Amino acid sequence: MAKTPQENYLSEVTLQREIWQKKPVLREIYHFWYQQIVNQLSPHRPVVEIGSGCGNFKAFFPEVISTDVFKSGEWIDRVMDAHQLDFAPGEVGNIISIDVIHHLQRPLNFLRQASEALKPGGRLILCEPAVSLWSRLVYRQHHEPLDPDWDLFGLADHPPDPDPNHMFANMGIGEILFFRKRDQMLAAVPSLKLISARKFCFLTYPLSGGFNYPSLIPTFGLSTLLKAEDILTRPFANWLTGLRMLCVLEKLS
Repeated sequence: MAKTPQENYLSEVTLQREIWQKKPVLREIYHFWYQQIVNQLSPHRPVVEIGSGCGNFKAFFPEVISTDVFKSGEWIDRVMDAHQLDFAPGEVGNIISIDVIHHLQRPLNFLRQASEALKPGGRLILCEPAVSLWSRLVYRQHHEPLDPDWDLFGLADHPPDPDPNHMFANMGIGEILFFRKRDQMLAAVPSLKLISARKFCFLTYPLSGGFNYPSLIPTFGLSTLLKAEDILTRPFANWLTGLRMLCVLEKLS
């Protein structure tokens, strides 16, 4: 008998949690990214994470309200689909999503719903795959497609295709929204202003093996290496070396 979408999702979450617990290198890299996210939070509360998956961010930042499309574990506080956020207007101080928006066929709808849920001065903080010369090479080994030429805005007013198994992905969505067509995105969601959008991460994550391959780097000295990599690659990360992006939007008062 075929598994249901929820059973498939829970199997994937279980596998990722097992890998996470066995790979300290992976945890340290993600914790470095998580700290960049926490540094960008507004003082407003509560802080909500959309698409919490394995609950790794909640373990790092326990006050966060974790949500996901399925109740994947005790770390999920509210079951909620990113396509249909269940918040009252102005209920939330900060919304965080990590590797979520590139799975949404209509990401502009998500941005609009997130903006409505935020308090004035609240922030939406997104961590996503980035497009650069280096990332195009690295992501060739990844199972998800990368298409920064996808007609995101042309499709925005059309209903999404049926996707009961939540299989849609395009790692180029962040590039479209926050770099190539940034002005068009901001015009479509005028209640948000862009605070920052930058790309980062170069060699450390590929050398860690991610969730799929063995690590080629030790944990010793990794914290220093992550900081050095971030500082040294900043002048050219947006076009040459960046594998990830961190984008921060703020609700206008």
